[in-house]
Amino acid sequence: MNEPHRSRTEGCMMKRIAITNMTGGRNRGCEALVSSILLGLEDVIDRKDLHISLHTGDEQYDRPQFGERIDQTFPLSGIPRAGWSPGRQTMAYRAAAALNQYLPGNRRFGRAQRDLLSADLIVGTGGDVFTSDYWDFTAHARVLHVGKPVALLAQTIGPFNKQAEEYFKNSTKNISICTVRETESLEYLKTITPDINPQLTADVAFLLPVTPPDEARYILEMEHRFPTQGRRLIALSVSGGILAFRSDVEPDKYLREIAAFIDGLNKEGFSVVLVPHVQERDRRNNDLYACREVLKRCSNPLENVILSLPLSASDFKGVIGLCEALIGARTHATIASMSQGIPTVSIAYSRKAWGIMRDYFGQALGTTLTIDVAELNRERMADALKAALANGPTPEIAAEMKRRAAVNFQQIKGFLDALPSN
Repeated sequence: MNEPHRSRTEGCMMKRIAITNMTGGRNRGCEALVSSILLGLEDVIDRKDLHISLHTGDEQYDRPQFGERIDQTFPLSGIPRAGWSPGRQTMAYRAAAALNQYLPGNRRFGRAQRDLLSADLIVGTGGDVFTSDYWDFTAHARVLHVGKPVALLAQTIGPFNKQAEEYFKNSTKNISICTVRETESLEYLKTITPDINPQLTADVAFLLPVTPPDEARYILEMEHRFPTQGRRLIALSVSGGILAFRSDVEPDKYLREIAAFIDGLNKEGFSVVLVPHVQERDRRNNDLYACREVLKRCSNPLENVILSLPLSASDFKGVIGLCEALIGARTHATIASMSQGIPTVSIAYSRKAWGIMRDYFGQALGTTLTIDVAELNRERMADALKAALANGPTPEIAAEMKRRAAVNFQQIKGFLDALPSN
């Protein structure tokens, strides 16, 4: 485990924030969330008054990625066990707190748990980890039982199956702030847990800084040897993870239909920039492989390019900013586009995409611009892209979403300001 990157002034009223539920920055959506949280905190609170730690599933990658913006990083802990009930997990953390108080050097008590127990606020990164859509809900829910205040920040929450819904309802005692990024989650939470007072904001990644156009053009033209002069560009985020997540999607058909759509765009004079927004170590959730398989199936692969070099979330956003539109199967690739007011189509594999698109574009147009991955074909993609381009840029909506995203950090500031002084 690394030591703090910098010393702090003795005697200052420092607040300790632990950022949790981070799977790792190789997923550029996760990187975008943490980077935006750090920026949002720095905008409302003097950085010298904060100690910020990051609990991540990919400490080796994230420690240098975030550098001195993070004071400490910790690997995700497997203690207490994810399968334990909320009550049993709570008791485990209470026992750990007592052990830490009376035997602070005890090696059976992990440094990650010690950090969580010393936090003034645990910030669960946004996204959709609190849902039954994935297998690891109870592992993510551990932070709700530490006994410290928790901010669930700009989340998509649910849907839960019956068992998970009861688990979540029994885990809300420590939730001090709950903001959601789309109306469907808001209405769902009002139904099952109105006492946590959920509030509608926007995904914090709407605030992610963007790599300037000249630098983004350099990434394409020099680093990827792909001239942009005279080209009309469309960005396309291809997800390999969909094939592992959705059993009703036939892999070869999925890849063939995307390639055929690209061929159609090439005939119309467009070039396609393939965006592998997630590049995890597990090949099943590494979009580079899916992008390569798509390009292999294209008739004119040289008319298109895969962003294959190690780029940051801001870099991807900058390259997307050079394009006339984006079609995205990764949520934070679509947010990188929408946050710049660029015409956007979403390929949806879960509820989150529908809710975000409808809140941004309105019920009717948001539905038109969202395609369920099981119904994906070249015609649906072409029709949705035409509708997006016909609707045109949306800078006013993008500005409103950024304003809503900033509210998340005003909530945190208000909570921390109300805490007793050290």
